[in-house]
Amino acid sequence: MATVGPPYELNNDQRKYFGLFPVEDNWEKQQLSSTIYVYFNKIKIVKVLNYGWGYLEYDTDINTIKREVLLPKTARGKEQKLTIPRVLKIKGSGVQFSGSFQGGNIHVYDNKRNLFFIKSYPEDGDMKSYEDIDNWISNYIANVPSNYFEWLTDQLTQRMLRIKIEAGDFIAFKLTQTEFGFARILSNVFEDRKRNFIEKNRLYWFHPRSLIVAPYAFFASTQNVNIEELVNKPNLPTVCIFDIDVYRGEMPIIGHKPLSEAEKQIPFPTNGTTSATLNVTKRDVEELMSNGKQ
Repeated sequence: MATVGPPYELNNDQRKYFGLFPVEDNWEKQQLSSTIYVYFNKIKIVKVLNYGWGYLEYDTDINTIKREVLLPKTARGKEQKLTIPRVLKIKGSGVQFSGSFQGGNIHVYDNKRNLFFIKSYPEDGDMKSYEDIDNWISNYIANVPSNYFEWLTDQLTQRMLRIKIEAGDFIAFKLTQTEFGFARILSNVFEDRKRNFIEKNRLYWFHPRSLIVAPYAFFASTQNVNIEELVNKPNLPTVCIFDIDVYRGEMPIIGHKPLSEAEKQIPFPTNGTTSATLNVTKRDVEELMSNGKQ
């Protein structure tokens, strides 16, 4: 397998801003296909680079025999010939950075906690080239706060969370790198199904791991807002999202208040589509605020 230079790669200074391991001098990069490269530390695969739909880099820990056979992770497993599908099937052991040319833009994911903790936003523009990715990284690094690496260390040392979610919870979510939007959970579909609330709001329409949320026409530079004031803000149309971002803590719960009778009457989405996450933009919030409804 000849080693050929890839079209793009993060450098070690960039990697430290996202919690990726630096490439060591003794690591050897090897090309497995036209789109897949790996780094070996002796006979162990320690990093994977994937150019199939943009740029994906993630740290991993895959033991091999002579770089030809994959060793099993458990005593019950079997040795297998090293192939690209088998390598890609093994989950990363740390952080992964992705820049997608197919609408995904920039995401940094913590495989230990199963959540995204850094990402780009619509205001940043789409990623259409490696130059766009590099420009986004340069801008991101230029604007990090003075305590950034303390924050990053805290992120990378946190445990995986399993948060209890209830109707009436207030959640915060990132609108931009420095601003937060807010929403109210109107229904935890899984729990409400168990309570036989199905017919009232047609919860059978929605995936059982869904949340019905009502975003507020409000944003702030901090998550620490007064929920007694927040509850009086107007709402954007309700949306249905999977519960994983709240369950894992990517969208933190910042307070709770029982739903009022008026809030219980807020219309649910008119179709059963469940979105991967809360795709509300700052522009969406600003448009409602500018309509004089604030």
